[in-house]
Amino acid sequence: MLEAVGTTVAGMNEAGAETSAPWAMFDPLPAGVCIAAADGAILYANPALHELLGYPYGELTGERVDLFQAADPMPDQGLPLQPRAGRERRYRCRDGEFVWVLEASSSVTAPDGSSCELRVLTDVSHHRRAEAALRDQMLLKDVLFETLPVPVFIKDAEGRFVDCNDAFERFTGLPRRDLIERTSFSMMDPHLAAAHEDMDREVQASWGQRSYEELIPHADGTLHKVRISKSVFRGTDGQFGGILGVIHDLSGDNPTGAKLQMILEQSPIGVSVSRRDNGVIIFANTRFAELVGLDRDRIVGSRARDYYVDDAQRERVVEKLKTNEAVMNMEVQFKRADDSPFWTLFTVNHAVINGVPVNLAWIYDYTERRNMEEALREMASRDPLTGIYNRRSFMEMARQQFARAHRFNEPMSVLVLDVDHFKRVNDTYGHAVGDDALRMVASACNTSLREYDVLGRLGGEEFVVALPGTTTDECRVVADRLRRNLSRLVIPVSRDRVTLTASIGISAVDIHSDTLEKAIHRADLALYRAKREGRNRVVVYESGM
Repeated sequence: MLEAVGTTVAGMNEAGAETSAPWAMFDPLPAGVCIAAADGAILYANPALHELLGYPYGELTGERVDLFQAADPMPDQGLPLQPRAGRERRYRCRDGEFVWVLEASSSVTAPDGSSCELRVLTDVSHHRRAEAALRDQMLLKDVLFETLPVPVFIKDAEGRFVDCNDAFERFTGLPRRDLIERTSFSMMDPHLAAAHEDMDREVQASWGQRSYEELIPHADGTLHKVRISKSVFRGTDGQFGGILGVIHDLSGDNPTGAKLQMILEQSPIGVSVSRRDNGVIIFANTRFAELVGLDRDRIVGSRARDYYVDDAQRERVVEKLKTNEAVMNMEVQFKRADDSPFWTLFTVNHAVINGVPVNLAWIYDYTERRNMEEALREMASRDPLTGIYNRRSFMEMARQQFARAHRFNEPMSVLVLDVDHFKRVNDTYGHAVGDDALRMVASACNTSLREYDVLGRLGGEEFVVALPGTTTDECRVVADRLRRNLSRLVIPVSRDRVTLTASIGISAVDIHSDTLEKAIHRADLALYRAKREGRNRVVVYESGM
């Protein structure tokens, strides 16, 4: 593919394309594109690359590629280059931060016949962050699994044990290494094992959850009567993957009372025990008290329902407990004594303590992790300079409005706005003033638009707006108001009074046969007409432009 691109670039110039920028064909690409000479000097960088690395449009031209490369060996300088398959590496942004990109390169021919390197860079930072978040979640699940005070085991689809927690090892007296790959028949009397295997088959056949009482060998050599809750899970192929089991000891020497309190008190995760019949909390450990901001004396005797922020979330927990008798790692929001909310990973199991049916609950404070994930999602969707939607997020949001317009048969329009003579501002007053100007333009657009209009920055000084429920005539009224508001802006410069104007192109969106990209392209054509006719004006697309 890259070889074909290189040939096309050279061929276009040999054919005598009229444009003065022979690589302008790469301008609309959503991926970053860079063309560098043999000595590493950048001959061309498209708007997407400037946006990706946080540079104002045009600033990368003339710089060297090692300006934004992280510590990583440069490719061989001997040209021509062989096309290189994509590889992930870090690039340094203007603000010193790094982004991960998928980089592919190939040799291309410049208009003067010299050999250059073409690089195509696709942002994969979100993919990298998602992988890190997944690793963190898996680690968190492992922590929760190991700290549960009740025995838990996992069997594969063939009935072999594949994992268990520390509590299971203590209860059975079987080291985990001796348990793995064994079945129930290798650890207990065949008649008892047959009863457990029969229940495994019943749970698998119903694809549900079952609880039953049976005897299993204890570490002290005696048989303990237990209540086992089993649930199936799916493998990565969507088929039956195995069975997850939780054991509740019902025998007389079950670690209740002081023993149970000691075990739960040592848990680094918040633990509460509440009666199943009325929801009254009869025990809370120190960590639970810290999370809700109350003394344990005040927690004991209160009701579990008092700590939920959202009644709908509480109802989901209750319904799941009714049908499944367990809740595993559900994201639930609770509140502290001062009514401030915090997010948790919430696990609840049915248990019986001293003959009393209870809910045994663990809460892990998930607030910081959840806030970080939300902040990362927000950062990934915003233009770092102006704070409005970047190109990718704008297209996602605008497509949602397009789908809604199609569903309800409502009109929709788009406008493309370009700040007039913006290069003069950068050249005369510097890029810092230019950046201030772009931020002011974005702010003025926000205040001039409705809450549900979608505003984005396409790159450089070009902005785009999707206006749902709006005809082109109505859109023109909005665009004229926006143009007038921008003309009143005064950019703060020490000696001069710097003002701006903008040219705007408008196009309707045919919700039945159009695409968003086609409508934006038509608005671009109308914008070019506005530029040719003298700038600082609004032009509506007409057939033939």
